[in-house]
Amino acid sequence: MNHFSRVPAVLAGTIIIPLIVAYRFHSVAAYIVLAIWIGAAYWLGIRSIQSRIQEQYSHQTQELQQQMTQMLEQNKQLKQQSLDHKQEYTRLQQQSETIHATAIEAFSHHRHDWMNDLQLLYGYIQLGNRDRLIENIERIKEQMMTDSRVSKLGIPPLIFYLQSFKALNRDIQLEVEIEDGITLADRLGTEQSEELTRVIQETISAYQTSGGSSWGECPTLSIIIRNDDQEVQFIFEPEEVYPGPDQIWAAVNQLIEGTNITATRPEDDPASISLHIYPIQTGTSV
Repeated sequence: MNHFSRVPAVLAGTIIIPLIVAYRFHSVAAYIVLAIWIGAAYWLGIRSIQSRIQEQYSHQTQELQQQMTQMLEQNKQLKQQSLDHKQEYTRLQQQSETIHATAIEAFSHHRHDWMNDLQLLYGYIQLGNRDRLIENIERIKEQMMTDSRVSKLGIPPLIFYLQSFKALNRDIQLEVEIEDGITLADRLGTEQSEELTRVIQETISAYQTSGGSSWGECPTLSIIIRNDDQEVQFIFEPEEVYPGPDQIWAAVNQLIEGTNITATRPEDDPASISLHIYPIQTGTSV
């Protein structure tokens, strides 16, 4: 670009040579040469200016094309991001609606159970059956204590799953036994909590789908939750004879692959499985 800007000035400067010659000799030939020289310098100057303008135009056009390409690419990315956000919003909205529907169904089921318990207690009061009345009050009290312990586990998805399980599953009865004072919120990180919730849900599902008709009309699966300094245990014990213990054992081992969870089972009761979770230490006491 600097080369072309100097060309017109150089050409104009060269006119001095024939001008001096014409002034010196005052001949027709000298004036003709001067005229031709001026015309050539003018023509070359115009060509130089046109070339410079064309180069500038080409450069600006190229920059505009690059900017337009970038704008189109950015617009495409923004559209894709908008679509992704819309899909994510739709997914979260559907998930929220599912959770709300599940919660409503669970509350309705609990209300129905409470009505049945109240009617049962009222019937024993009317009959004067004090022993059965006390027995059912103790049963309700124990269930309330279990629900309270479940709510203190400290992992909201797991709590919601266990407390709503009875309302959503009719083919298996879940009995939960928890040592008093157990909370996992301060022992397990987010990733471990998510892994644990997933493994427990799918383990229960494996018991449901693999039990078969040998379990009877409504089998019972007990979950015992224990906690010590080294690990947290979730012990699954089916009350009925389990028809395919090796099948559920293989399924559980596949579930825990790549996690910080291990599984064991006693030789005398292969249908019972214990999950062992070893909390990851995130800090060191000083």
